[in-house]
Amino acid sequence: MQQGTAAHPDHDRAESETIGVAAYTRVSTAEQRHRYGIPVQRQAIQAYVERHSTWHLVEYRQDDGASGSTDSRPGFDALIEDIAAGQVQRVVVHRLDRLGRTEAAIWRCVWQIEDAGAQVECCVEPLGDPGIERWLTIDRLAREVEADYRRIVTRTQSGRQLKAVAGGWPGGPAPYGYRLAGKGTFGSVLEVDPAEAGVVALIADLLTEGRRSLKEVTTELNGRGVRTRSGRQWTPSNLSRRLGSGTFLGEAVFRRTDRQWGGHCTSVDGDGRPVHGESVSLALPPILTVDQVQAVGEALAAMSRPRRNPIAEYPLTGRIRGRCGLPYVGGLRGKDGLRTYRCSGMQGTRSCGCVFLPAAHAEEQMAERVNGVLASMPAGSRPGAPTSAAAMRLVRHGARVTLLDRLTAERRQDLQEARGTTAPVHLAAAAVRQIESDLGTLGRIAAHARDWLHELEAEILRDAPLLTVLASLTPDMRVLPPREQRRLVELLDVRVEVADPTFRYREGTTCLTTRWHQRTGELIPPDPSDAQWDRVEVLLRSWFPAHHFRSPLDLRAALTGMLHRLRSGILWSELPTRFGDRVNVRVRQRVWLESGVWEAITRLLNEEGRGTPVFRRPLPPLLIRTALDAEQVA
Repeated sequence: MQQGTAAHPDHDRAESETIGVAAYTRVSTAEQRHRYGIPVQRQAIQAYVERHSTWHLVEYRQDDGASGSTDSRPGFDALIEDIAAGQVQRVVVHRLDRLGRTEAAIWRCVWQIEDAGAQVECCVEPLGDPGIERWLTIDRLAREVEADYRRIVTRTQSGRQLKAVAGGWPGGPAPYGYRLAGKGTFGSVLEVDPAEAGVVALIADLLTEGRRSLKEVTTELNGRGVRTRSGRQWTPSNLSRRLGSGTFLGEAVFRRTDRQWGGHCTSVDGDGRPVHGESVSLALPPILTVDQVQAVGEALAAMSRPRRNPIAEYPLTGRIRGRCGLPYVGGLRGKDGLRTYRCSGMQGTRSCGCVFLPAAHAEEQMAERVNGVLASMPAGSRPGAPTSAAAMRLVRHGARVTLLDRLTAERRQDLQEARGTTAPVHLAAAAVRQIESDLGTLGRIAAHARDWLHELEAEILRDAPLLTVLASLTPDMRVLPPREQRRLVELLDVRVEVADPTFRYREGTTCLTTRWHQRTGELIPPDPSDAQWDRVEVLLRSWFPAHHFRSPLDLRAALTGMLHRLRSGILWSELPTRFGDRVNVRVRQRVWLESGVWEAITRLLNEEGRGTPVFRRPLPPLLIRTALDAEQVA
């Protein structure tokens, strides 16, 4: 039978040529506690390498506390880069479970190492030369690793389930307001923590009696010197998390199925039911009365609102720094819904002094800078160009899947021949069993290979818009949706600073008419000519009753003053008296805007196309850097 797999990395090497070897080690947190650590693995690998005269140990790569259920880890990713650079031809692990704790994770690590140009070796059990026998060995060991992992998970989860059903605390930190009694024993339970219980009662009073917002509650707590469990100041975000815990819900739920986000959530099946056991409600020693719990719930419901600032909609979140050095985060301004970036230092009890940035301004300046940097580079030398690692992995892995399909077809043909052979019955039966076993193994490997192939294809499709921009002769990142812009920002390591830390916005709020022009893009027309004013006056008289024109205010002069203020950006208090009484002019403009006649007036006066943009107050200058250029003030 044909032995199909990737070529052996050493076939083209001379017998005496030194082979570069990398030692890969990994431990999880649980294993560190049980003293199965990095030194043990290193000693075994070093002894194994020393038994091969042509092998030379060139480096150690390790992942501390890394999960074995994933195939991407910092140490492993660096190892792949070293292999691709030609520094390593062999990767040695103590046991195969150091690559992963599931079949899929192990195979993907093996394939990534092979595609980069090296081969995996195991200290405990030889994997064999390249070929189907090697695949059969890896499959057997990988199945043993996953079976062992599943037994550990089942045993651990069953113990936690039994403990929860018995009324004990199943594990993890105690909810705020409680502490563990009998920690580390099977009978550990929650008891009220007197110090934290007083804070819980205070929070409940502030929420229910004062009907305060979360920000107001945190300001009050910090003002009284109350700190969180970790000793930090309260913020609306950490208070919100505490309010969602069992303390303020009246009970704790083990294996919650209504919170399926983040890295720590209950595993559920296709029907949404917990995989490792049913949900268990744990009664908590009361801190609040039933009425207080209900009142807190009502107060939270009254102030709840959906999250409005996901990071994907704000590509520069975390990338901007102000005078205090803390990162800016994106969000909507409450009073007018404007997309902005604000310094995270403003969430404390006092403002840090950093100015907010309109998101459109910051993102436009960033886009211009990034587009200029990319346009100055040849398309082939830009980061993440179409010849990406993902595309190369897809090509190599696609060939592997084709090879697996061919080997499977050959084994099926062998099976047909074995069933029709004239050999003795016991020999034919043994051959059939072996071929059927090989087919089962190839089927499992092919299933894992196709799953990874689909993920690689999805990655290429996901990257297509970004790669199109990077390959363009005139790149423009503004055509990308915010999520893809965020990826490009991270790829280029874009960093933004407020160039003038002393910059301050002008006092006063933007008037409604200015906001309307900014939102609609309607230009400010020139002052009306005599003929145009006659038409405007007819329009006004068709819109308003006669008493609207009995005011001593000269409406033509007032209109001219309104246009002058919108063009120049002066404050109402700075409006020259030649345009009429400032208060009356301001009131008349608001009436015209609210009635809708202002839109009709501006369109009439803009018929000749000589309008100018509405005044926009100066915005802070930004210092924009990327990993590809020197700093430049936008």
